[in-house]
Amino acid sequence: MHSIWRTRLINMLILPVALGLSACSFVATPQDELVAKHDHVALAAWYEKEAARLHEKAKEMDLMVEEYRKDPERGRSLMSHGSSKADFVQECKILAAAYRNAARQAEALAKSHRELIP
Repeated sequence: MHSIWRTRLINMLILPVALGLSACSFVATPQDELVAKHDHVALAAWYEKEAARLHEKAKEMDLMVEEYRKDPERGRSLMSHGSSKADFVQECKILAAAYRNAARQAEALAKSHRELIP
């Protein structure tokens, strides 16, 4: 009995940390040679492409929200520890929001680089 509660507690602590760390790394970094050459045209294009990729990831999370709403039992069955309290709909919403935020950041970086183009 004690082991089950300890496992649940560990899982409850690991999930927010994992989500928080992954949110920090959502926006990838461009190739070093683009940065070294101060190629603002290429950097702006790179960040625009990255923003589009992140928007797609957000859409994927939105689709998962709909799927888990239709079949909540599927989400619970995917949990390795069998917790019935996992809210996959909420987790997917959180991830979608993080992807959208990262996409906005990439769009802002693209805009900044476009402004530096002579």
